[in-house]
Amino acid sequence: MADAPEIPEATKPFDKRVALSIAIIAVVLSFVENHGDNAKTDAIIKTNAASNQWAYFQAKSIKGQMAEMHGALLTSLSNPAAEATTAEAARLRAEAARYDSEKAEIKAGAEALGHEATHKGTIDDRCDLAALLLQIAVVVSSVAILSGWRLFWYAGIALGTAGTIAGTTAFLM
Repeated sequence: MADAPEIPEATKPFDKRVALSIAIIAVVLSFVENHGDNAKTDAIIKTNAASNQWAYFQAKSIKGQMAEMHGALLTSLSNPAAEATTAEAARLRAEAARYDSEKAEIKAGAEALGHEATHKGTIDDRCDLAALLLQIAVVVSSVAILSGWRLFWYAGIALGTAGTIAGTTAFLM
């Protein structure tokens, strides 16, 4: 097996400061990406749950419509003197009304889950922006070590700060 390449050590004070700042940016980046991944997973779960609630809402709508149509058909075809058919039609109308009242609760739950999914998606988007800024900060700071230019390091620090702020706002959302 080939020997691993030798990793040069930072010997100059400037290189050490830049390396330390890169390490700090990398740690912040790991927290931000973890939070973003968790938010993305939560958004997917909430979206799926909302979709299930809307399917349940649709099923209740179909059941209610069927009960209402069945009751109306029994009423129109039955003999007014037939007590059993009249009672069954009334029961079906009550069942249709029950389905309608249940739909309102299901709809509210589905909308709430949809809002939660949107919120988690917003957190994930903010984490993506923060991660992008932090990754660019690592690259620009690395160029500072290679070139020895302080301007690259300052740009990396500025990008790292912007990424940290964006990541912090994602944690506060």
